[in-house]
Amino acid sequence: MLVALYPDYFIGYEIVGVIKEVGVDDAGLVEFQHEYFRFPLYRDRSYAFYRALGDRKVGLAILWNPLSLVSLMCDAYQRLRAKEIGGTTKGEGLVQGGILVFRGTEPRAMYQEQTGSDVPAVDIVSALQAIRKEA
Repeated sequence: MLVALYPDYFIGYEIVGVIKEVGVDDAGLVEFQHEYFRFPLYRDRSYAFYRALGDRKVGLAILWNPLSLVSLMCDAYQRLRAKEIGGTTKGEGLVQGGILVFRGTEPRAMYQEQTGSDVPAVDIVSALQAIRKEA
């Protein structure tokens, strides 16, 4: 969605998706890549990218409080429906990801996923603009 909203800002950048699970729902992963993310996917077997993003998981308070968990799941479902994004709920779903922006091999910006929140598109675009000005 981010690239679709701001295509000009991503010119000159290579975009790669990083995943941690394969085999849980390969058909869903293929559908996701075909329908929503038409870029290469990389399986992070060593969890290096997830460690760089803080190796974070959904908070235990959410998991131990059934009302919070149900509320979080309903909110996520509604956000996905509003964006017309389909998919499955297979997989463990606890590890939080994010976005890493590199200049060459040097990490220059990072966004840590916040469960229940959309990606801050304006912040990511601002980071891309700042990195481009450095070059």
